[in-house]
Amino acid sequence: MKILFIYSYANYEPLGLMTLSSVLKKGGHQCQYLDLKFEKNIIKKIKKLSPDIISYSLITGSHHDYKQFNTELKKHHNFIAVFGGPHCTFFPEFINEENVDVLCRGEGERAVVELAQKLQDGKEFIDIKNLWVKENKNIISNELDNLCINLDEIPFPDRDLVNVYSHYKKMQRRDVITSRGCPYNCTYCFNHANKAIFRHKGRYVRQRSVDNVIEEIRLLKEKYNTKKIHFQDDVFTVNRKWVYEFCEKYRQKIRLPFEVQLRVNLIDEDIVRELKSAGCTLAMYGIESGNFRLRNELLNRNISDEQILHAADLFRKYKIRTMSVNILGLPDETLEMAFQTTKLNIKCRPSYAWNSIYQPYPMTKLAEYSKQQGYFKGGIELLNDSFLYGRSVLKTKDIRKIERLHYLFSLAVSVPFLLPVIRLLTRLPFMKFFRFLFFMHRAYAAVVSLRRIKFSEIVIFEKSRFFFFNRNWND
Repeated sequence: MKILFIYSYANYEPLGLMTLSSVLKKGGHQCQYLDLKFEKNIIKKIKKLSPDIISYSLITGSHHDYKQFNTELKKHHNFIAVFGGPHCTFFPEFINEENVDVLCRGEGERAVVELAQKLQDGKEFIDIKNLWVKENKNIISNELDNLCINLDEIPFPDRDLVNVYSHYKKMQRRDVITSRGCPYNCTYCFNHANKAIFRHKGRYVRQRSVDNVIEEIRLLKEKYNTKKIHFQDDVFTVNRKWVYEFCEKYRQKIRLPFEVQLRVNLIDEDIVRELKSAGCTLAMYGIESGNFRLRNELLNRNISDEQILHAADLFRKYKIRTMSVNILGLPDETLEMAFQTTKLNIKCRPSYAWNSIYQPYPMTKLAEYSKQQGYFKGGIELLNDSFLYGRSVLKTKDIRKIERLHYLFSLAVSVPFLLPVIRLLTRLPFMKFFRFLFFMHRAYAAVVSLRRIKFSEIVIFEKSRFFFFNRNWND
């Protein structure tokens, strides 16, 4: 079978699609990839490729755009449209949308191989676990499969799939994920809801062996001219024993700089020292809110100011660059609370203070709270896939001022003496100017302060973000 994956470049490698490609190729199927940000006459190209299956991966918000694109594509080509990703796991009723043929919930490795094989053999494919299938006007909703416990059994992501584009091929920072699942239950995140969905389907938090991870990175280093590794794990330091073993073997066999995401309550000086000695150059950690009640009672973070400040001190001591992660526009948040977040970040002195505008993603506890308190009365149709840009969908007292602070936040943290000026600016409706400042400072931080990517990568990413789905696909 010929399977085509369609995606839109988002400043990182699509590891999920690349892994599906690996298992499908192992099963003898052909896989190809088209990136909507790098293609022009994409409908003509798809006609030429003539795939049997076209597969999309959705997050809530982007589902609007991919559905629209798929509908246009159905006018020109006959194929089976398969949709997966987090949105489909949480909202399987998406199968009822026009031109959606198959929907995959949860992990797709076993399901897509079985689907492709049955289609190739001319057999019925309505009874595959994890798949919801549209048959005429009926919807067949199959039960969820067990989670994959031994992640070492899954082949490495297929880098050649995306390397058909020079931008991917030239990437010197490559993405790796060593685990699946997160043990924490932050109210704004999907993990607590995901755990409920897969409650009786096996251990939720799983991790690859250190040797398996090291082997993948060794191949990346040798075959793809990789210069840096970005670990996509939600929390890299969950298992201390694993981290110590990883750092020792990484020092011996890899010796490339790497970036991690972690929680400050799971680190101490020993862990930070180990990460630094292994080559860690950037640590990303969540502050989320500078207000203690919001952070711990509303968001369920269970992290103190002292833990945050201590972690920041350790990273500075060992000369590891940092990116703090924050959320503005939370339910119950006032402008003063948002400035508390700004001030706590100033005390931490991160290399860059990243922040987003809160989005009440359905099925999360915080979204339910937002509805109960009357802050949010809509549904997923109001959500944008880009929580970093645009306006909040909540109705709170200070939300417009907080939106302005969102754009000025990182600048305020980097240049603290501007804080009185920025407080004044939050009263003024100069959103286009604030947005310009935001992008300029973010680009500077990514290239200079964080040293994560090249300026050319930022240009590619931002240039296509705002007009991508408004294109004429026959151009």
